[in-house]
Amino acid sequence: MARFPIFGIAVDRKPAFARDDVLSHDGWSDFEKDLTELDATITDIYISGSDPTLQVRAHDGVNWTVELGGRSRNRDAGLLDAKPIPGDKVTVLGRRTHHFGETRIKAMQLTIGDVGYDLYPELRDAS
Repeated sequence: MARFPIFGIAVDRKPAFARDDVLSHDGWSDFEKDLTELDATITDIYISGSDPTLQVRAHDGVNWTVELGGRSRNRDAGLLDAKPIPGDKVTVLGRRTHHFGETRIKAMQLTIGDVGYDLYPELRDAS
């Protein structure tokens, strides 16, 4: 007689991630400890969403995703009032991802034009 796998409520289901994994994620574990400076041009802006980012193109032609702080942190730094537009020059001081092949950086400080925005002053001073 053929055996079929059991589906439905009788299956012993386990969560994909344990509760401790979610609680221990601090948002910085994907990024290196050393600071990187990136000079680029803004190509697209997603500041008002739940995961604020800038899409930028470096001088060597590589496209990067710049992760910004949370909405309240961006507002406190004055970034929401800045209204950057595509084509603006930006200098990003932050931490690169350590995942191979990813061009992503978590911004700690931005300079758009001549105006600086310090998103994580407490972490930058601790580095």
